[in-house]
Amino acid sequence: MVKFRDVLNHRTEELTDWKVGLLIEYHTWEKIATVLHEGEVRRIRAEYVTKAGKKDGLI
Repeated sequence: MVKFRDVLNHRTEELTDWKVGLLIEYHTWEKIATVLHEGEVRRIRAEYVTKAGKKDGLI
């Protein structure tokens, strides 16, 4: 389980609130995470993805 944010505006780096998804794939040389969120597979830059845990209310 990971949490991630979407970029709303690249110039001002506006981000959404954290969302939770399932990490499907991550290649270190690409620095792109493939995440399953609400039935949709999304590819997100690694800087916007982090491991989810107890503080996120998952465990």
